[in-house]
Amino acid sequence: MIETPTTETSAPGAVPAPEDLAALVDVLLAEAGPGAERVEVAEAARAAFAAERPRPLADAWWLAVPGETYLAAFEVLGLHDRVPVTVRGGEAAQLDDTKRVDGEVVHRVFVTPEYAGWRLVFAESPIGSCAWWPTTVAESLSAACGRAQVFYEDPHADAVIWLAAEGGAVVRSYWRASEPEWEGEPLPWEEVLTVDDFEDEDEYADVYQEPNASEAQGIHVAAHHLSVDPGAIGPDTPVRGHGWLALTRAGAGHRGFGAPLKL
Repeated sequence: MIETPTTETSAPGAVPAPEDLAALVDVLLAEAGPGAERVEVAEAARAAFAAERPRPLADAWWLAVPGETYLAAFEVLGLHDRVPVTVRGGEAAQLDDTKRVDGEVVHRVFVTPEYAGWRLVFAESPIGSCAWWPTTVAESLSAACGRAQVFYEDPHADAVIWLAAEGGAVVRSYWRASEPEWEGEPLPWEEVLTVDDFEDEDEYADVYQEPNASEAQGIHVAAHHLSVDPGAIGPDTPVRGHGWLALTRAGAGHRGFGAPLKL
């Protein structure tokens, strides 16, 4: 028996198209093993999607691309065999996102529904290990999708990165501990302090060691202005469509990860 999430709110989520839902049911049936009934699994999947509501998401590292052009990201990132997934299922998949097939490491990647005009891409291992190098992936995605951003924060390593790219080039970035930390000119929404905001020029020079620096060092501030902050998603956030789970190798199959796919 597949557990169906419940909700107390009334606005329905997006149920996948029949052909996409069928592909998901195939995966769920394979995970469920003998005795699973296709009709029961399909109904549970429909109910799980319909029950979804916008809520805060994990916010350590992610990519953002416009909702209108997000499909191009699958090719750019080398993602294959996508199946629809609930947000709950997509987030859970990141906890066990890696397996090996013929000696090759394969990851599963979660692409969210469209929130306030943006799709977010969560890939625990490729982004966290910088297998998708931030500058390269931002430039490649923006060339295909028009705009793209990379957000990364690891408080244990005191690492903070945010990059905004348009038309194939990074236009603004902050990369803590790199040299220089700032690239590009401050964007209109950034707060830039002047020497008049400090008691003396030495204090100003100590804080603003680079001429194009600003106060926008945090990923949440940058995400709020550039696209959407996943940690701030809530009932009032416009949402469209459903999420996807895809693989970094074609034909690798959705089975064999550390945990089965959840609804």
